[in-house]
Amino acid sequence: MNKPTISRIILVLGVAFSLFFTLPSTSAQSNPASGKVSADAEDHLQSAAPDDMLPVIVQTVGDPTATNLARLAARGGLLKVRFSAIRGYAARIPASQLEDFANDSEITHVSYDSPVAAHLDVAYPAVKADIAYKDFGLDGSGVGVAVIDTGTVWHQDLVRVGTNNTNVTEVEIVGKDPGLADYYGHGTHVAGIIAGNGASSSSGGSYRTFRGIAPNVNLYSVRALQPDGSGYTSDVISGINWAIQNKRQYNIRVMNLSLGHPVYESYKTDPLCLAVRAAYNAGIAIVVAAGNDGGVGTGFGTITSPGNEPSAITVGAVDDARTVTTGDDVLAWYSSKGPSLIDHVVKPDLVAPGSAIVSLRAPGSYLDTTYHQFTLALGSYTQPANSTLDGAYYRLSGTSMAAPFVAGAAALMAQKDPTLNPATIKARLMASTVKDTALVFETGAGELDVDAALKATGYASSAMSPPSILASDGNIYLQDLSLIWGGSWALTTIYGSQKGSAYGVTMTGATGAVATSLSLIWNFGTGDLCGSSSLIWNNDVTASSLIWSFNASSLTSTTGLVAGEAAIWHGKH
Repeated sequence: MNKPTISRIILVLGVAFSLFFTLPSTSAQSNPASGKVSADAEDHLQSAAPDDMLPVIVQTVGDPTATNLARLAARGGLLKVRFSAIRGYAARIPASQLEDFANDSEITHVSYDSPVAAHLDVAYPAVKADIAYKDFGLDGSGVGVAVIDTGTVWHQDLVRVGTNNTNVTEVEIVGKDPGLADYYGHGTHVAGIIAGNGASSSSGGSYRTFRGIAPNVNLYSVRALQPDGSGYTSDVISGINWAIQNKRQYNIRVMNLSLGHPVYESYKTDPLCLAVRAAYNAGIAIVVAAGNDGGVGTGFGTITSPGNEPSAITVGAVDDARTVTTGDDVLAWYSSKGPSLIDHVVKPDLVAPGSAIVSLRAPGSYLDTTYHQFTLALGSYTQPANSTLDGAYYRLSGTSMAAPFVAGAAALMAQKDPTLNPATIKARLMASTVKDTALVFETGAGELDVDAALKATGYASSAMSPPSILASDGNIYLQDLSLIWGGSWALTTIYGSQKGSAYGVTMTGATGAVATSLSLIWNFGTGDLCGSSSLIWNNDVTASSLIWSFNASSLTSTTGLVAGEAAIWHGKH
């Protein structure tokens, strides 16, 4: 297999204290470059020496022609990999040649190959997976789930019950190791949340069992990230390519992406988002971690790519307080909030447990050795003679851990009804959530309820996350979902309004210049937000800049954007 290229990606990952990964400080809010070169590519171009080889992703009118590739070579460029999910390829090209090369009539867009990185015994019943199993007896049998991550090690909990055969197949995008491998430890943990069978904690005096949501799925571990947990966008796209190409052969119905990079450009041109849309169009439900930047500033506008892609099921994290009841669940402090930069897409779509999640340990991996204090001792779940020895499980926190809960639920839905398309899976997941704490830009439609999702009805032909609009009347509106999802899906069905217009959706038609198909979700003039009586919004902030920036204390327009972060004042609820 050709070694694919991706922008350096950062795992959407945290550990139970505050292990979070950050990307280079390239501003996601740079003004878009004129012409075909993306803003982040222009940023890197400005700081590069003429002979520096810049990693880029080139999008073309059709499939790349031999003529175009010859022009690349003539300018000193080196082809890395050609894509099938999107029209184009990854390459490296001298900085001095980039802009002239982008003027080629066959080229439509050039993006920087950005870095990306990888972002149960209580959480399992908290999302009602135990009730779902009793009600339906589903375990994911026959369904293929692709996990694009750091790989997966051989683990007893990933061996089919009654056999010596693992339910994991490894696909190498980076590295050429025979068999299963995960030098970082992130992919193994994610795999366990989806497909762990609890074998290591269900015998020998065990008093806690750590079981995944869909333990009998066919898991395809696509290793696209390096041993340090980082990677390139082009490698992730190559992993998505593989899943699309092999969907029919392996019945791949769900893909988990617990990774991402900052939003540098619109989802309409972002190559990672375009690859996700291609997978969605191919019939794969794409579950993406929202990101772990919720603790930066107000946390609003911090959704990472490809979580900003409207077709993706973008998942934020809640802290379940280590209890089964959802009444004490709160949004995890690190969970990224919407709306997305540039396009203002309403994200996340829903939330799931993500704090202190116990799942599979990869012994000797980077996480296991560097943060060994999060390895569970045998005595924490069994009663052996040597209870202080290292056990088979590890504890991590992050939206990386929340996403596979939803991916597992999607696999159960596909097993129960193989005819479901990705749009219907997303719509049912969102409509069936626990909505008591619903905040549109923080928890989306609400918290995952696996049992309710399996009992949900209705079909959707489309399930694009809607854009949010800051109107001239000072209120924020969403487009009615029935117009873009089809059928009877409505904003109240999906988002609910349990706590008033400041906390959910109030189906109040907009007036004046705003179309009546838009519905009010945030009212800044009626005392809904802690008694505020007025709000002056910043007319200078454009779609290419940062959403809307407000001063939370004075409720007056801000003219600057602090530390490159977006902010929407949301009150002290």
